[in-house]
Amino acid sequence: MGVTAPRVVVIGATEGLRIARAGRLAAHYGVPRLPAVDVLIRRQPLPVDGYVIDGAPQLLDRVARVGGLLPALAFADLVVDLREAGRTEGEDAGRILRYYEARGALAGFRPDAPDGDLILAIDAARRGRTAADPPRWP
Repeated sequence: MGVTAPRVVVIGATEGLRIARAGRLAAHYGVPRLPAVDVLIRRQPLPVDGYVIDGAPQLLDRVARVGGLLPALAFADLVVDLREAGRTEGEDAGRILRYYEARGALAGFRPDAPDGDLILAIDAARRGRTAADPPRWP
């Protein structure tokens, strides 16, 4: 069974670092980089051929308060958390991060970690997933 295009959410770090990292990952996989605001607030449809979404950690607080995860987050193969020293999460964001950790779909990296380390984690997370898993939006 072939490996499908990744569905990745990149959170954390400063906006510039996060956007640059998400852009490089999207270019590596040949998928679009989507700002989280476009997907979660404007409800932009998700590409069926994979994507990299970038958003601030506070995004998770907002999503948790509206009754659960939206598909862009719920269906992610991997949430890449670019954790900066001293950063703390709110209660809701921490709960969502623990959810991804329990699913084995959270990978924490320093913001200056090599792209290759993230690519290895993304590739491992998407192995075994079929192209039919899961739908774009419920």
